[in-house]
Parts: sequence; structure tokens; C-alpha cells
Amino acid sequence: MAAKIITVFNQKGGAGKTTASCNLAGVLGLRGYKTLLVDLDEQSTATLSVGAASDDRPFPAALSNLAASPRPDREIAKFVDDYQFIIIDCPPAIRSPAPSIALLISDLGLIPVGASGGNLWAIQEAKKLGLNARASNPDLKLWSIGNMDQKVTIVQQIFKAVEQDEDISMMRTRLGFRTAYKEAEVSGTTVLQIRGAKAAHNEINAFVDEVLEIVGE
Repeated sequence: MAAKIITVFNQKGGAGKTTASCNLAGVLGLRGYKTLLVDLDEQSTATLSVGAASDDRPFPAALSNLAASPRPDREIAKFVDDYQFIIIDCPPAIRSPAPSIALLISDLGLIPVGASGGNLWAIQEAKKLGLNARASNPDLKLWSIGNMDQKVTIVQQIFKAVEQDEDISMMRTRLGFRTAYKEAEVSGTTVLQIRGAKAAHNEINAFVDEVLEIVGE
């Protein structure tokens, strides 16, 4: 069976694309799914994070950095029979064609929504990108996920506005604004491997459960 391909994208930086991508890929790997994390961002944050893993505890998913490839879709197509999941971490779509290319071969486009006002503009632009891709890839599912959730009025207002979008559903799960995610990033792990981060453990497991539900696994 060909791999399920999930592209994590947004128009802007700082929305949590790499956090979502690395934790999704890593937790799927920990659950026994053969998973490939593809880094398309020229900043290579996901690649640097995975590279920080210790030799005795390697990152639980394979990695391929295709940021320099002019046709990453062709390269990704070579892996679809070797993995159960391929997770694609994209650069900001406002400065790269990579997300548009990736969405054409994806089963799911996932848009992290960060906790700042600029994300309301960004998700509308990301939505246009996703809907354009769906015209050529009609099976593409599009969902958003709240990231850096805080009990702050403006953050809750942003998420509420996104929830009301009629074209893109918002996931039930929200990822909190927690140091555990940064700890995981700099140590090449998932938050499940950060001791004592119970709230983050619960969130990320719920996130992965919901993704599996969406893609029919």
C-alpha cells in the first residue's frame, strides 16, 4: 500500500509547522508506522532537530532533506512504496512554491495556526493555496490545527475565527504553548520523550490519533 502523504504548510513562518511535522512523524514512528519526514524548508530546522538526536536514541522516523530539489514531488514519489507515512515540512508558502507542489501529491494538508493576529491573514492565504491544489487533487483533505494555545483572549479569538471557516475544518486537538516542544526540538526527540511533560504528551497523542482518524487509519 502506498504511503499516506501529509503536508504541513502555512503562508508565514512561526506558526509551528516544524513542531507539528517533527512530532507527528516521530510519534507515528514510535507507534510502529514506517515513517519518513521530508524537510523542504531551506532553513532546514527539521533536519537540524533530527540531527541533534543522540546515537543511543535516534529520531524515530527517517529523514530526507529535499529543500534544494527543483522537483521534490518526483523525489518523494520514489519513497511512497517504502513507507506507511510521509510527513512533509514546508517553508512559508509566501516565498516558496514547495507547498503548492507538495499538496498536489498529498492526502492531507495540515495548516498550523499560531497565536498571533497575522495568522488570520495567513490561514486565508493558505486556504487559497489548498483549495487551488484540491482542484487538481480532489482527494486532498484540508484541516487546520491550533498551535501555541494559551488562555489569552486574543489567542482564543483567533482560534474561534478559524473554527468558523466553512471550507477548512479545525482539529479538536490544540497544541499548547509549552517549553517541552522546544526541548524536544533541540534534543532531536518528540515531546513523548520529554520526562514530566504530561500535558504535552496528552496533546500530541490526541493530535496523532486525530490525524489517523482523518486519513482513515
